[in-house]
Amino acid sequence: MRYKHSALWLLIAVLPAVNLGAFRPDGQTWKKIFNGKTLDGWKAPDMSYFSVEDGAITGQTTREHNPPENQFIVWQGGKVDDFELRFKFRIVGPKANSGMQFRSQVKERGLVHGYQADIATSGPYLGAIWDEYGERRALAARGERSVINEAGQKTATRFAAAEALVKGINLQGWNEYHITARGPQIVLRINDEVTAELEDRESGKAAASGVLAMPIIPGEPMKVQYKDIQLKVLSKKSARE
Repeated sequence: MRYKHSALWLLIAVLPAVNLGAFRPDGQTWKKIFNGKTLDGWKAPDMSYFSVEDGAITGQTTREHNPPENQFIVWQGGKVDDFELRFKFRIVGPKANSGMQFRSQVKERGLVHGYQADIATSGPYLGAIWDEYGERRALAARGERSVINEAGQKTATRFAAAEALVKGINLQGWNEYHITARGPQIVLRINDEVTAELEDRESGKAAASGVLAMPIIPGEPMKVQYKDIQLKVLSKKSARE
């Protein structure tokens, strides 16, 4: 998701807890992190842009109700490092743009910086890995496997045609996203198809841990929904197997 700034926003920080509690690593168990009924356990600087509809976390903007900058709703269950995450999503709007932040950091005004599994209705972004608010920007394009070494040098190898990976996807219908993060290795799948792979070893920039969050963006009216959100926290041992 590409980001927008505004000096109008008040200084609001979202501070998720760091205790995973029941989400101890086991490498085996999927656990729901959204109950499908309320936004308990999720928080954004301005919750008026988020609701529960159709059993899904729903982020929506209109011409009358449009944020001055991005709004992120953050899971309050703590930070995750090695994990698998799967969820269903749909998105509406000619310029609608969102995504799933992971291993990310909450910064000033509740803006979330870091890795994003991208979702968009136009452009090359759907299924790619983006560096939200980061200078590296596109980390792995759709259909590419990228390797970033310790010095920040990136090598990208194409494994599939970008358009072929999203051919036939109806973004107004439900689709499944699956994110796997094991050490420096990140793999994205949509509807069981691998869309992007990243091996990130860049010193000082590769993230090993962080929050989960979903954004909406200002501008053209948009609506995005997420449901059946399930997390599997991987033990270090299972993550390396």
